[in-house]
Amino acid sequence: MADVTARFAEAVRKHQAGDVAGAEELYRAVVRDDPSYAPAWCNLGVLQVKAGRPADAEQSYLQALAAVPGQPDAHFNLGNLYRRLGRFHDAGVQYLACLKADPRHTNAGFNLGLSLVSLGDLVNAVRCFQDVLKIDPNFHDAYGRLGDTYLRSGKTDDAIAAFQQYIARVPDDPRGPNNLALALSGSGKYAEAMEILQSLIRKHPGYAEAHNTLAVACEALGRKDEALTHYEEAVRLKPEFSDAWSNRGINLMEQGQADEAVASLRKSLEIRPDAPAIHSNLLLALNYSSRITPAEVAAEHRNWGERFGLPVPASPIPRNPSPNRTLNIGYVSSDYRNHTVASFIELLLRHHDRSQFRVTAYPSVFRPDDTTARLKTLADDWKPIAGLSDEQAADQIAHDNIDVLVDLGGHTAGNRLLAFAHRPAPIQLTVFGYPNGSGLAAMDYRVSDAVSDPPGRTDSLYVEKILRLPDLAWAYQPPTDAPDPGPLPSESRRSFTFGCLNNAAKISDACLSAWSLLLNGVPGSTLVLLAGQSDTGANRLWERFKKAGLDKDRVEMVFRLPRDQYFEAYQLFDFTLDPFPYNGGVTTCDSLWMGVPVLAVEGETYVSRQGLAVQSLLGMAEFVAKKPEGLLEIARAWQKRKPELATIRAGLRAKLAASSLADAKRYVRNLERSIRNAWIEKVASG
Repeated sequence: MADVTARFAEAVRKHQAGDVAGAEELYRAVVRDDPSYAPAWCNLGVLQVKAGRPADAEQSYLQALAAVPGQPDAHFNLGNLYRRLGRFHDAGVQYLACLKADPRHTNAGFNLGLSLVSLGDLVNAVRCFQDVLKIDPNFHDAYGRLGDTYLRSGKTDDAIAAFQQYIARVPDDPRGPNNLALALSGSGKYAEAMEILQSLIRKHPGYAEAHNTLAVACEALGRKDEALTHYEEAVRLKPEFSDAWSNRGINLMEQGQADEAVASLRKSLEIRPDAPAIHSNLLLALNYSSRITPAEVAAEHRNWGERFGLPVPASPIPRNPSPNRTLNIGYVSSDYRNHTVASFIELLLRHHDRSQFRVTAYPSVFRPDDTTARLKTLADDWKPIAGLSDEQAADQIAHDNIDVLVDLGGHTAGNRLLAFAHRPAPIQLTVFGYPNGSGLAAMDYRVSDAVSDPPGRTDSLYVEKILRLPDLAWAYQPPTDAPDPGPLPSESRRSFTFGCLNNAAKISDACLSAWSLLLNGVPGSTLVLLAGQSDTGANRLWERFKKAGLDKDRVEMVFRLPRDQYFEAYQLFDFTLDPFPYNGGVTTCDSLWMGVPVLAVEGETYVSRQGLAVQSLLGMAEFVAKKPEGLLEIARAWQKRKPELATIRAGLRAKLAASSLADAKRYVRNLERSIRNAWIEKVASG
């Protein structure tokens, strides 16, 4: 035994001196002579990790635990190995075992918190960091991680307090003020955040994270150009800064530069290929590009589902397979707040037949507002899932015995699609919030209609089956505060004014080319565009029109409009133009509500057929061109029919109000019948 102890001590000396080969040889000699010598197995595992041999290291740590069950260091090291390999659940098991053996092992508690954050379990991660600080109030990094976890949970005041504690203890670490600024921005204190960040950049000009955080604050204040400048400085300083590349991509997308946005997001994914949220951002951006085919977009969605979705578990067996009983339906969304999707959520919650459906809301909202409070009163059950991991959210849904689970966000920000991947409900479907499929094999249906997704033409583009409603895949909630439609502007002028108040992101190259051809073919006509919040973006749009052969004075740019001015702007238009390939939806209906017909192009897939679908419902398909060049023909024809166009304008609001498009109850009944049929089919198939 003395020889073994001496050899272990010599191995440790070699290890500390950097003689890795000599140390490993001696550790192996020790465990050959005494396989129960756990410290040698642990140290051998450490060397194997550093040498890039994780499988060998895992075996060494397991040997240590076989020799001395419950050995804290072996559990801790094995947990670290699993966390490094991305096996966060397995890591957590090991850290818990370490803490069971040594409850005051603060490093294990801290790393357990990190693992839980990676799993999305923010509630228990907070508890871990708090427990560490109870044991050791000077564990500086625990304040930083606690603040970060609070921030992710939407608890900005708690985050601010934690970051201030960190700064007090580590005043020279730039991470402290950077994170404090993030928390201040999250609580709406942008001026204070920007002051901190500007001071931080003066002190640490090469700190890329400060530029990224400053850009985020600029975005919130509508200073898109300044934000882009700081994103670009962040990636210049730190070329492997994945989050900054992703943020830059979203900024470019919102400025109407879809292809540049796609390139930036792909760069972000090259750096962090296992980031589902960044990949979702890429999928969203792909919908805006006219250079990427529907088949390519579909393949990217499938890739997302295969990469991040779980091996599809068996569908849960309904607790009560009766075909006609009241069904428990759950709606999952991060938009139970002041957001355009909230009006759609409201019509669902308000109009469900409670004799047929019991409605549970699953809001993933970190900063509730007045809209959140209003929607809460419309649900039968309210089960917040913000701060829960995807697995925990799925467990909650399964525990609630939900029969039909509905996703309302698709690949938009804050989505909880990976909770659906755990298959918590017998029937799962996605509707409205995103103009494409989920890519998840665990998603049974995508709600659509026969015009947006013609049977036999688009089915192969989705992983899901298409659940086609008889009218439209969604319904419009007419605004109560919009002014009355005005007279036809061109009756008092020689030519037409065209307008588009859609997000500038939707103005693709193909769309811009077609609109330039249209304006050049209608002498004296002008185009009014919503340019977002960016002078640079507006100038780039002008340059793009110039390259397409259109004079600058033919295009007027307006920036983001308050709600009242937004509706008033339609009074100036004879026609609005529907962008493509990503059509308008609610914006198209807003135009029609204001009496303004929409010139659209019939596309190939849902995202590019909304203009056709909406106007077909109103008997206005004549305003939809088969090809982009057909827009000019339609406009020229209506130049000769202005009195008729004025009549259409005067009656369009009443026509829309009387249509199925604005009939929320009818829409919900259609959805209910389709879901009931899917349920009956599910029950019949066993």
